[in-house]
Amino acid sequence: MKLQLSNMLQMGKNKEQNGILISLIKNEPLVHALFWSIYFVFPIIKSLGPGNYPFNVYSQLNDLFFGMAVFYISYLVFFPSKRGSLQIILLVVSFCLLAYADFKIHDWLFHGTHKEAFIIYIFSYASTYALLFLFAYSLFSLKEIYAKQRALEAANKEKKLAELRGLKAQINPHFLFNTLNTIYSNALKKDDRTADLIMKLSDNFRYILLAGSKDYVPIKNEIDHMKDYVSLQSVRMADKLEAVMTFDIEDHGKVIAPLLMMPFVENAFKYSSSLRGKGHKIIIKVSLKQGQFNFYCSNPFGDLNTAGMDHQWQNSGIGITNTKRRLETMYPNRHNLIIRNNLDNFIVDLTITL
Repeated sequence: MKLQLSNMLQMGKNKEQNGILISLIKNEPLVHALFWSIYFVFPIIKSLGPGNYPFNVYSQLNDLFFGMAVFYISYLVFFPSKRGSLQIILLVVSFCLLAYADFKIHDWLFHGTHKEAFIIYIFSYASTYALLFLFAYSLFSLKEIYAKQRALEAANKEKKLAELRGLKAQINPHFLFNTLNTIYSNALKKDDRTADLIMKLSDNFRYILLAGSKDYVPIKNEIDHMKDYVSLQSVRMADKLEAVMTFDIEDHGKVIAPLLMMPFVENAFKYSSSLRGKGHKIIIKVSLKQGQFNFYCSNPFGDLNTAGMDHQWQNSGIGITNTKRRLETMYPNRHNLIIRNNLDNFIVDLTITL
């Protein structure tokens, strides 16, 4: 509990720091304007104090000009460069030239009275330029951190999208293989319903191709696809099991990630088809109320005849594993998946906040 609280506090602190960083970067021109305003006004405020500090507006404008030159040479030229030995030498030389020019103009403004204090002024310029250099480095570093953070976020987003595309590509063939097995079985029996099954298979193909290319689809489309799939499998196993489906949907236009429920439905048929005996029942319930989506699937799970299980269905467990990963990626902290196996029944209870 203490660890969770500590993690939550740390996450909150990181979000607050990121918010400050983003605010600084987005308002960078304002930061510059505020800094140089303070840089110019501070000597004026100082001159009004008890120390009787002298102030000359032309002298201060001269300091402002050379201060900005030092800052922007560092910020716009030096730091974005490779920063090798040559660049460092050129930077030091440019600072020395700027300091000398700054001093000569000051000496001219005050009619040659600064020559005697040459060393003092040079030390003053050196300390001021060092502070401006450090401020430039700080601001540049913040921008660099922000840029790297954005690049990392973009890379992570692209990685997740690539992973989702890969998971969809792995899921789709399982539906197709299992449905083809159903058609094949009926064709061998010369069943009159084969044509209807082929039409449903066509709809199945079309939906998988279209839905597989989208991030979200209307819930109605998912339910229609599920009904077709259950119909196909029920025809094949009519003498062995019964599928009971109930739906309670407030908004059929609400969207959801495609093919999330099908691996669980497929899993129900897989194990029910492997049970010995007849009269097995699969129960499927789907509801959407006040933005809460719920999918419930229950199938008997007991005396399995795995030797008689279709080869493709023996390998179809990857569908559920991939669905779990898709849920974690697309609905983080917004879903709850409960899978229970009590020896007699295998139950899946999925809730998603849409």
